Formats: sequence, C-alpha cells, structure tokens
Amino acid sequence: LSAAAEAAAAAAAAAAMNQPDRYSRFVLPEGKDKVEFHTDTKLKNAGHYVIRLEDHTVGNMLRQQLHSDEAVVFAGYRIPHPLDPLMVVRIQTTDAKLPQEAMAHALLDLKAEIAELKSSLAAQVPRPVDPAAAQQQQYMGQQQQAGVEPMYGQQAGFNPAGYGAPGGFQGY
Repeated sequence: LSAAAEAAAAAAAAAAMNQPDRYSRFVLPEGKDKVEFHTDTKLKNAGHYVIRLEDHTVGNMLRQQLHSDEAVVFAGYRIPHPLDPLMVVRIQTTDAKLPQEAMAHALLDLKAEIAELKSSLAAQVPRPVDPAAAQQQQYMGQQQQAGVEPMYGQQAGFNPAGYGAPGGFQGY
C-alpha cells in the first residue's frame, strides 16, 4: 500500500472509533428510564425532565405546548451535546399546578392535536392503492357474483404436500 492509502485507512479507523454506535440513538440501554423527573431545590414549583432518545422535534413541541398553559411560568429545553441522545426540559409553574401536572396536560393536549392532524390528513390525502390488492379484491367480487367460492389462488385438487408425491417436498 502507498503511504497515502495507509494514512487514509488510519484516518477512517480513527473516525470510526470516535463515532458512537448508530443504534445508540434509537435503543434505550438496559436499566435506563426513558423519562426522569428531578425537582429543583432552589426554585418553588420547578423541576426538569431528562428525556432520552428524543430530539428537537419533540423538545420544541413540548416547549410550545407548555407555553400555552397559563400556570406555566417558564418552559424551555436544551440538548446538552449533539452526540448524547438526551434532552432536558425545564418547567416552572405557579402555585395553581405542579410541574408534573403541567407536563401531563401538555402531553395529553399534544396527543389530541396529533390525532386531529392525522385524521384531517387522512381525509384530505388519498391513500395509495396497491394494484395487486385491488386486482385480488376485484377477482373475489367477480367470483362471489358468479356464485363460485373464491379459491384464493389455489387450483382445484391442489395438494400442499407436494402435488401428491409421497413425502411431499422433503426429498428436494
């Protein structure tokens, strides 16, 4: 190998060593909880959630939903490091509601909004039709109209044991 090829291979190996495993962004390690709540010892009605394996999409939605609650004084999130799949959501509320209650209400409201979005999209965007399923459905309808029991692709006298051969396909 040339010196340039060796240097390129060494650089690739070094880059691969420092790179975290791809599955670590999606698989929760054993013994770790997805969500943890920690009460703030310095502020009244405040705390933070540590949420694993989520990114800015979830963080921004949660923050925005928490801001819509009148009992929430402060809501924000941060991702401490891009290579660490961890998000910290801080919440401070008035005496009317605990931070845990505010988070629970925000999650329920988000779930309802997402369900509404999903149903409105399903009503407005036509689903793609699988041509094979449409053809099978048409065939079955024709068979039923003719008064024939649909055979679902099997021929009359079909023997799944190997066309009547002793031992079926086991000899092959």
